[in-house]
Amino acid sequence: MAYPRKAGESAPASRGGRPRSQEVHQAILQATFDLVLRDGFRAVSVESIAATAGVSKATIYRRWPNKAAIVMDAFTSKVGSGSLFPESASAAESIRLQMRAMAKSFRGSDGALVKALLAEAQFDPELAKAFRQRWTMPRRKMAIGVIHEAMRQGEMPLDVDPNDVIDILYGPIYYRLQMGLGPLSDAYVEGIFRRAMKGLGVKRS
Repeated sequence: MAYPRKAGESAPASRGGRPRSQEVHQAILQATFDLVLRDGFRAVSVESIAATAGVSKATIYRRWPNKAAIVMDAFTSKVGSGSLFPESASAAESIRLQMRAMAKSFRGSDGALVKALLAEAQFDPELAKAFRQRWTMPRRKMAIGVIHEAMRQGEMPLDVDPNDVIDILYGPIYYRLQMGLGPLSDAYVEGIFRRAMKGLGVKRS
């Protein structure tokens, strides 16, 4: 995920000078992602991130207010692409494909990190807030837009609540991920989608 340079931030340094701001930013995100995946959220500190990335704590705090914000930006920079809605012939099909892509990303280290962050968020208010602001709400906003398009296209009833649709479609995925009750297979996702569409009265070819 590309991050634009902030207002007032120095321009990229010339070759042989200090590392460019964007390179520093990415180094911090990579160090954070690797440390949390290896050691867990609770064991990671701003100090350890700074040491691993080769920057000062002041450099980090100029960009992020706390550890939770850094971790969530590192997480979304690595995992976020799997939550995007692909272009498709219909909005409902875009939702189905997105669900499959997200489940696929959750089958590996991405899912392990999501599971760990969700668990730690129960005890860390800053992480819980950052998770909602930087992961949950932006993705719900995207999903609501696609669901409204599905309603406009006649693929979903006009009287459905998009938030309810999101909970019906994605709740089972996160529940299975957290509880470890079974694999997030394509077949499992297809079953969720098919039953949800049937329950909503959607006729699919």
